[in-house]
Amino acid sequence: MRRMKNATLVFLALAMVFTACQKDDSKNDGTSEFGVQFEALNPRFALPVQGTLKSAAVETDSIVWDTAHLLVSTIKFEAELKSQLTDEDSIEIEYKWHGSEWVDLLNNELTLGNFVLSPGTYDEIELKIEGKKEDAGGDPVFFLGGTYKNDAGSWPIEVRVTKDVYFKTEKENVEVTDEGIDVTSVIQMYLDQLMADVDPADLDNADPTDGVIVISANSNPEIYQVVVSNLAHDCRTRYKHKHHGDDDDHDGYDDDHGNGHDDD
Repeated sequence: MRRMKNATLVFLALAMVFTACQKDDSKNDGTSEFGVQFEALNPRFALPVQGTLKSAAVETDSIVWDTAHLLVSTIKFEAELKSQLTDEDSIEIEYKWHGSEWVDLLNNELTLGNFVLSPGTYDEIELKIEGKKEDAGGDPVFFLGGTYKNDAGSWPIEVRVTKDVYFKTEKENVEVTDEGIDVTSVIQMYLDQLMADVDPADLDNADPTDGVIVISANSNPEIYQVVVSNLAHDCRTRYKHKHHGDDDDHDGYDDDHGNGHDDD
């Protein structure tokens, strides 16, 4: 990732989790905010992946990812605020955040968006996240780096996704009280699930580039297509919230699933 030197590195299951956002006490005025974070799970796993959201124990054939980056170009927030008088949808809200920001999925501290929420009950909240090839400056929009190990030894391995990446999630019946509740969508990606349907033999027979197993549109394209397909659908969401001045996150909403796809 040669061109990331000017960007804040902070990272897509891809699974999505809504947790709370800490606010400064000076903002304890009843205003609520909705932010977005990113995180990767299960960076160490055995192959073949067994199709579970739990990371498998590392055995002979395994991958350990030590780098995971995503470029976030835009975040679009859409919501329907229910009328307190008619108990029906009365206000449609739309915000859009423009980056771009590099996100480090393995060391996530960055919160993006921070859209202001009016108190009330939202029939639906929807997020659309895009990483655009045109904003990447020649670098991959999504990048993984790590080590592949089998019974013959270990080799560096990289995944380089150089096309647009798109994620979408939505949640119904989200309540924001007038006490001031900050909600954060933490979009989680399960890195083991990205390699689902990749057989260890595929990696053993992959064509290396300068000693590195590169999985990209031009190198080992069959494996690349499997990973890109998994990237578009590996999403999950759960929701938490935090009141102003509260140090702890609280479960506020049931688990939900997001939808992801790649438009290209």
